[in-house]
Amino acid sequence: MILIKNTTIITQNRKRQIVKNAALVIEKDIIKDIGLSKKIEKQYSKKTKKIIDGQGKVIMPGMINAHTHLAMSLLRGYADDVNLEEWWLKHIYPIESKFGRKEVYWGSLLSMLEMIKSGTTCFADFYYYEDEVGAIAKEIGMRGILGCAVLDMPTFYFKDTDSALKKAQAIIKKFSNDLLIKTALAPHMFQTTSLATYKKCKELANQYDSLLLTHTAETKQEVDYCLNEYKQRPVEILAQAGILDKKTLLAHCCWLNKKEIKILAKSGASVAHCPISNMKLGSGIMPLSEMLKAGINISLGTDSACSNNSLDMFGEMKTSALLHKINNLDPVVAGVQTVLDMATINGAKALGLEKEIGSLEIGKKADLIILDFEQPHLMPMHNPVSHLVYSAKGSDVETTIINGKIIMEKKRIKKVDEYKILDKVKKIACF
Repeated sequence: MILIKNTTIITQNRKRQIVKNAALVIEKDIIKDIGLSKKIEKQYSKKTKKIIDGQGKVIMPGMINAHTHLAMSLLRGYADDVNLEEWWLKHIYPIESKFGRKEVYWGSLLSMLEMIKSGTTCFADFYYYEDEVGAIAKEIGMRGILGCAVLDMPTFYFKDTDSALKKAQAIIKKFSNDLLIKTALAPHMFQTTSLATYKKCKELANQYDSLLLTHTAETKQEVDYCLNEYKQRPVEILAQAGILDKKTLLAHCCWLNKKEIKILAKSGASVAHCPISNMKLGSGIMPLSEMLKAGINISLGTDSACSNNSLDMFGEMKTSALLHKINNLDPVVAGVQTVLDMATINGAKALGLEKEIGSLEIGKKADLIILDFEQPHLMPMHNPVSHLVYSAKGSDVETTIINGKIIMEKKRIKKVDEYKILDKVKKIACF
């Protein structure tokens, strides 16, 4: 049993309660109790083996990175300041052809270290060799969704669509009974993946009750391609094909029109907003305000460390809040609570995990982080939620707990030798 006392708890429950002078009790993998510290301490202190003093600290649900490509951390800074088509086709895709299991393993491990140290406890990956990603997550103790990429063009991982689907199916079966790891089909995007393949992916996802992840309307070029090829816009195509539902998560969605927003809202599908990546690649700006008004569930993702250069969800939150204020010339848009929801409870909903994680409530899984607020840039604390979005950084996280286990304490990840990993990555990433 773990007791965290004398702290401030950002619950993210339905009432969005903030409990001060609070304590939280973890028993095995579950949050057993939350309440005022004096009462909780009196009840549980003698039964508890591990007590953490949370004086000057803030506890919140672990961040949920709803869209990323973990192995691509090996390409951080590799091809900056070019548009998405040139970035991917001329730079990234050719270098990725040199990747194998080794590169995916070490790149994904590097990303998980970065995420854990900056407060992310759950991720939705989208790449190749996802069995390697799953193995690392299990070893470290991280929660994640393995998005098995499917394209109609040959890659370093599969030669054609059929082999991609077979490999995805094998990974789904391998992790079917895992407590921390779930799987998803991940058709890439319309320029590389046909509608017929999208339908096959959805059929397979339905068969195994898995998610479907995909990139949608990320660029104007993608929309133009769909109009030329299918005479419809991306969301219209997906809806008509029966691909959109509550188990579908669309990344980016920068170029949606009003009709698509209505279709998306009606479908129950979720969206992973990736503002920094979209800004860096000059892809566009997602119409967040209109989508929220329509009732679409919006989560938050970093995309890859190659198109973002960071996997810090605190930076993603701040950027999201500021971007949409200036884009709408309205300081009310993307308020701090809205953005914090996107990074926590909305992410859980997008991944079908809202009954387990995303908020700190009795009976839910103990996925949480502890931040040190006794620092100049976080003082005074008039509004802790405001500080989390506008002032906090990933480096302020000192403890990360996933599924009731302390994965990082006092900024030290327990199960790995960080220096050894960093040294290995330096050698591997010499392309």
